[in-house]
Amino acid sequence: MIYFLTGYVAFEEFILKFLPVSDAVYSYLRFFGEILIYVAFGKLVVHKLHRGIPFVKTAIDLPVIGFYCVVLLSIVINSSPLIGSFYNIRPFARYIVLFYLIANSALSERRITTLLRIILVVGGFQLVIGIIQWVGGSAAFDFFLPRESTLTIGGFTKEYRLLEVGREIGSVYGTLGDTVIYGVFMILVLVVYLSRIRRLEYLNLLGAAILFFFIARSYSRAATFSALLAGGAWFFFHHGWKQTLRLAFATVLIFGILLAVVNPFNLEYINPRKARIGLVGNVTGVFSGSYVRIAQKQRLGALIGNVPTVLVNKPILGYGADQNKAIDGLNMSKRSFLLKILSKSGFKDVYWVAILCFYGVLGLGFFALIFYQLFRAALRLYKRSMSPSSAVGAHLVPVHSSVTQRIAIIMLCLVAVTVFLLFFNRTVEFRGYGFYFWLCAGLMFASDKSLPTYRPWRVTL
Repeated sequence: MIYFLTGYVAFEEFILKFLPVSDAVYSYLRFFGEILIYVAFGKLVVHKLHRGIPFVKTAIDLPVIGFYCVVLLSIVINSSPLIGSFYNIRPFARYIVLFYLIANSALSERRITTLLRIILVVGGFQLVIGIIQWVGGSAAFDFFLPRESTLTIGGFTKEYRLLEVGREIGSVYGTLGDTVIYGVFMILVLVVYLSRIRRLEYLNLLGAAILFFFIARSYSRAATFSALLAGGAWFFFHHGWKQTLRLAFATVLIFGILLAVVNPFNLEYINPRKARIGLVGNVTGVFSGSYVRIAQKQRLGALIGNVPTVLVNKPILGYGADQNKAIDGLNMSKRSFLLKILSKSGFKDVYWVAILCFYGVLGLGFFALIFYQLFRAALRLYKRSMSPSSAVGAHLVPVHSSVTQRIAIIMLCLVAVTVFLLFFNRTVEFRGYGFYFWLCAGLMFASDKSLPTYRPWRVTL
């Protein structure tokens, strides 16, 4: 089932488009993968309880429990509508379930390697489809567009189509249904690809350069900068501080020259959805003065407006888990620092701020702790794989597996990238990223055979 979903999720929009079913059935079929995750997890729980097999202790157990306790408290204290609250937290919750499914599955090194290979193969297909869209123009682009449909459940309307505000001219999106999701998914493919590299040879660098080019071709600036961050993180863990600082200095120097030549600070920002611009100009455009003014009403405005508004009015548990009610609460706050009237569209662009708005400082703290603990666990596992002798001295089982070392470096890079991306979009809720991120997180714990377990329960059926 996991093999199937790993290959299926990235192609879901394209596959469902061609099924001979009504729009209503099409919309409900988008829950198919999610249902499979819950069914598989339910079977795992029943199997373990029936046979008395213990569950694995992971580093994020307490932060996850703490986060969901805060979610429930926030719902109760703020009298948040249950349907809206469930709708809001569901996208993140489904992949936490996936994480525990993978972490508690008995996966051999061969199976873990196979799953990573599937991700690379899927990435290869997405790259080829991106080439077809880039070369084929509007005809190829229209062929891969997802089906437009609208689903209404419990008063909430979800529109399934590519980018409600339009698409950047010249961008590609593969079969992910959205250019931004394509960009962040290809970052994940880049990280998995880099984890296979032992030496910086020309062919390896060429492969990384091609992947980076198509990440930039998504015209997602956040994804482009994140790809650089992913490469820098991988380089640091392989070559240390000194060489990484040299590489960072060279990168900043080259980028500074490009910025001065292509888009000086006094130029006006050009929206790539309204006019065709180059890849370099798309990236350097964020440093123009006009873009900064625009950002004050968007992501930058969320940081300097939403954050102090929450901290002054609802600091501990936020405005509640229901998005609509939270937005209304922010707009009607007694002491407001908002730079504009908030609307549902784009509210989650700065996901860290959105979590603060929904669940307050307490919820944000537990949410951040989840990623901190993932990073610590990956770093600990990576160090053990690099220095088995020190692990023995610390009374830990040494790690000799290259697969474990590989999945540890993947998670180190992915956590760093995800923390950065969450300032720009709701990355962990995207099907094309959230599924694969938590899959890799689960694989990291599944590969570590030294993890302690909880006391086994046995339920006789």
